[in-house]
Amino acid sequence: MCLALCIAGLGILGTAAGVIYAQAAGAFAAGDITLLIAGTDKARYAPGDTVRLEAAVENSTDRRFRSGTLEMRVFHLEEEIFSSQQEIVLDKGEKRKLSLEWQPPETDFQGYVISLEITDGKERHIAQDTIGADVSSSWVKFPRYGYVCSYEEKEEAEEKIALMNRYHINAIEYYDWQALHHQPLPQEYTGGAAEGWEDWSGRRIYADTIKDYIRAAKERGMVNMAYNMIYAGTDSFFTDAAGNPAAAEDWKLYFAPDNGRGEGEFSFQMGASPSGNGSLYFMNPLNPDWQEWLFAQENRIFQYLDFDGWHGDTVGEWGKMTDTEGNPLGTDEKGEPVWYVKDTYRQFLNAAKEALGDKYLSFNPVGGQGIEQANTSRADVLYTEFWPWDQDREGIAYNTYSALAGEIERTMEESRPFSMDGKGKSLVVKAYINYYKTVGSMNAPAVLLCDAAVYAAGGSRLELGNGDSMLHVEYYPDDKIPMDDALKASMRRMADFVTAYENLLRDGQTRIQRTVEIQGTPVSAQGESDAVWAYTKADEAYEILHLINLCGTDNEWRDERGKKAAPLLLNGLRVKYYTPEEITGIWLASPDEESSISTSLIFEKGEDDNGRYLEFEVPSLQYWDLLYMKKQER
Repeated sequence: MCLALCIAGLGILGTAAGVIYAQAAGAFAAGDITLLIAGTDKARYAPGDTVRLEAAVENSTDRRFRSGTLEMRVFHLEEEIFSSQQEIVLDKGEKRKLSLEWQPPETDFQGYVISLEITDGKERHIAQDTIGADVSSSWVKFPRYGYVCSYEEKEEAEEKIALMNRYHINAIEYYDWQALHHQPLPQEYTGGAAEGWEDWSGRRIYADTIKDYIRAAKERGMVNMAYNMIYAGTDSFFTDAAGNPAAAEDWKLYFAPDNGRGEGEFSFQMGASPSGNGSLYFMNPLNPDWQEWLFAQENRIFQYLDFDGWHGDTVGEWGKMTDTEGNPLGTDEKGEPVWYVKDTYRQFLNAAKEALGDKYLSFNPVGGQGIEQANTSRADVLYTEFWPWDQDREGIAYNTYSALAGEIERTMEESRPFSMDGKGKSLVVKAYINYYKTVGSMNAPAVLLCDAAVYAAGGSRLELGNGDSMLHVEYYPDDKIPMDDALKASMRRMADFVTAYENLLRDGQTRIQRTVEIQGTPVSAQGESDAVWAYTKADEAYEILHLINLCGTDNEWRDERGKKAAPLLLNGLRVKYYTPEEITGIWLASPDEESSISTSLIFEKGEDDNGRYLEFEVPSLQYWDLLYMKKQER
């Protein structure tokens, strides 16, 4: 491994040159020199790639900063794996950009913390910043999904992709880029540079803009997923040029006679459409003619646009359905009749994956309905849009943090045999936090607590995209409620953290039962309101304790009007953690802190009527602290 440091005009002279520095009168204090890592050049690095950083440094004083040291340190979990130092001099009032490189180990699927620190001639801390980095040959193990939804002629594609790269987004869902659901690319499209089309609402879609996004994203190590529903057609799909019924009429879904949610053909009205394509009609996913048509349309996309895969969508489960003749939708693998769309997913996804060849497939069983079918399919990435009124297979509503966590855990477990490494697939969660907010900005406590719950459980989020916007409703072009600067900074720290600690969050960890006590503070193992949620997991090397702070707030993720209170800041938490394992070290890391570097904790061992325990102090808990404990090798 090596470090290359290039600082334009820095004037660094090594001690070999015989230079002696005299520190200016008066010591520099924290804040006199600022250091900010602007970002890495990629969201994901293949093994063998070089990591490149851009940073900025400023001396805000009227004194020259001499005999300073700029040190790069790289950590994998608690282990420092690399360090290198260079001298640095800054004139008074000087601002400068830094370009740095680091060659990671060849190990695949690893997360890292990269730290830059400036110290003075007496090794006193002056400034520091950290960032995460992911070295993975494929995005599907640690998906970090984002989105774009604007395709105007003068779109600032490179700038938007650069903003998304700072959040380490490694895959992009291109929402509503297509002309029509049943025909994403117009038949007349031939790939010309100036060509484009209108979507159902009349928005002009510029093909060059899509190409610009894709090109910029690939340079950043991101993959590009073309959004489309798995079973939808619009009005013009059902009549031919002469006005006669088209073949697609025979592919439609119909409400079963005993389905109280509707009657006749299953359809939605999207809104006014200048082309008359404002209605969605839904096809039987198991109809072979529909599959043949749709898979051909999806593959045609790849002939003209350099997408990497298909992001398949649904509208959730609407009860018992029939085909156009009143028959079941098909039969399952055991030959039993299938009446519910949610029971078609595994067969459809496997057929789609076969048709797509080497292209990626991700899929959204809305509301978690039919998620067990997706979990046991060949889909590369699992993804679900949750709504608080939907229920899991035991009838428990998806309205709390623990309900989301439980489904993430079950997805990981059910998908193990179908995952790339046998450790399971990390569920991407879409949950619209401030759904009815119409003014102001996104409410940070609600956003950060939901993220903490999802990531601690081993999942991921789709919430950021289109530059640095955040979704709050299901129609992406309406994402008009911004993040304020403070939340943007928190989300950058969150992105760094979950990238750096991906190997503790979603790399084969499983839930374990451990008793946790915090002196003078209520603790819940189930994520109840007004308590610290002590969420415990383990893998072969570590036991993991997530402390998620719900003291002074509630445990529901949906914060429709943006009124959720921030949890009470807790300081000096005295924790007892009961475990039969022999623990050799405890480390603490948190996305709430400016630095992502782990801190070693002093701990004591003891035993009482409840068993053997470790006792230690957690300095503070704002939203989420991650504690990981090294198990003694056996």
